[in-house]
Amino acid sequence: MTDPHLVPAQFRKTPRPDSNVTRIVIIVVLAALTGLLLALAGGPYDLASGSWLESPAQMTLPADILYRVSVGLAASGYEARVGDAFSAHQLQQTAVALYERGALGPQGSAKASGRLGIIYAKSGYRDHARVMFERAIQRDAENTKLYSLLIRLYADESVEELSLLKRVALLDEQERWLATMTRVDLYERVGQRDQAEQLRAHWQDRQMVFSGIVGLLMAFYAVMGLVGVVILAMVVITWLAGRQRSASPWRKPWNLVDVAEALVVLLLLLVCVSVVVAALRGSVGAALSSETTDAILMAVGYLFCGACTIALIVYRIGRRRSVWELLGLKWHRVAASVGQGIVGFGVVVALLAIALSVLGQFGIERIVPLAPKAPLEVFLETRNPLTFAVYFLLVGIIAPLIEETIFRGFVYAGLRRIMTVPGAAVISALIFAAAHVAVPVSSLLAITLIGVVLAYLYERSGSLIAPMVTHAMYNSFVFLLLAAYALI
Repeated sequence: MTDPHLVPAQFRKTPRPDSNVTRIVIIVVLAALTGLLLALAGGPYDLASGSWLESPAQMTLPADILYRVSVGLAASGYEARVGDAFSAHQLQQTAVALYERGALGPQGSAKASGRLGIIYAKSGYRDHARVMFERAIQRDAENTKLYSLLIRLYADESVEELSLLKRVALLDEQERWLATMTRVDLYERVGQRDQAEQLRAHWQDRQMVFSGIVGLLMAFYAVMGLVGVVILAMVVITWLAGRQRSASPWRKPWNLVDVAEALVVLLLLLVCVSVVVAALRGSVGAALSSETTDAILMAVGYLFCGACTIALIVYRIGRRRSVWELLGLKWHRVAASVGQGIVGFGVVVALLAIALSVLGQFGIERIVPLAPKAPLEVFLETRNPLTFAVYFLLVGIIAPLIEETIFRGFVYAGLRRIMTVPGAAVISALIFAAAHVAVPVSSLLAITLIGVVLAYLYERSGSLIAPMVTHAMYNSFVFLLLAAYALI
């Protein structure tokens, strides 16, 4: 049977040595320029991202989700069995423990301190609540007015009702669910019990909806993880039995110089677009300050970078009617490729769970970032459905299409000219992880594992549809969880 990755001799490129030398020099210069821009620009591309996991959103998000689910379960009347790990009480205790870890550590978060202060006050520990709010003020001076209001609301024994009502708008600077909860407490504190009860009922209904959505997502995640474990076991058994087929090198009409050129150009474009958008935002000011506009700028910038890189790739491959097939965009056996992609998502889930379990024994508990710091902070605070639609288009559709075409269709295929499947899969996955410069080193393992699975899917299916489906499912799962958190 003919290998679909083999290219007829008349279509293979044979570049002149002197041409390659010139291109290598240009690539080195562009790489140096990219590094210089990275060092000068900072921002979301700051490589010194050791404090990334200590960002406010990252430190409080898991606890927020658990706390809200516990409220939803309690409001729904769900009665857990004794010792049930998913009881409302147990989930709330876990959330409090996570808040305490985020608030009391050496790099403590103001958000975690503020949430912990509210919980302490609701439990009757006003003095402890005051300490947490004061700690939040020390760590987040910009929101001093908000935390001062929380001190008056939760920690002071006596306070003028009018002074609280005049400052109620400050509570809306928090996330929607937290703003509503604190408004309920404020109305109760000033004696407006009917309004408080009405708002509490509305808030509890939303938490029940949120807990239902989280439950469905987690159930789907668990099922896919079990499927992934079965597939991994089958792969291991096949490998131990020596039944793995030896794969021939791919004869694609591009070489490692072409691969290096595309990667450097992509990274340079990403950095330049980031700098230009930031400068444009700063110079124009309020005209470009809306959340939706920022999301559109991010999507257009990313699309521009990806399109330019793919255009360069197509140019280097040359004028051939089969150029897109050479890059893996094949439309035969689409249903089978989609099925492989769905199963691939299960394998990703299983691998991440195994990695987290193993690394947890060494005190590493968070290896899977939800998103780069800067976009995540904005994303979780937005309340505009149109903004989420733009982000979903970017994260769930555009990113998988572009990244799979570049990193699997071009980079992995180029490496397979000279490497075995494991070597090319690991190297291309490491390059894929390194390209995500907006995440910390501690999270590169997760991205590398995902990259290996995506490369293996491409190797087995011969089509980019399978890795595209897996990539889109992973991104969409994270997106739906964040969207539910922010909008409900």
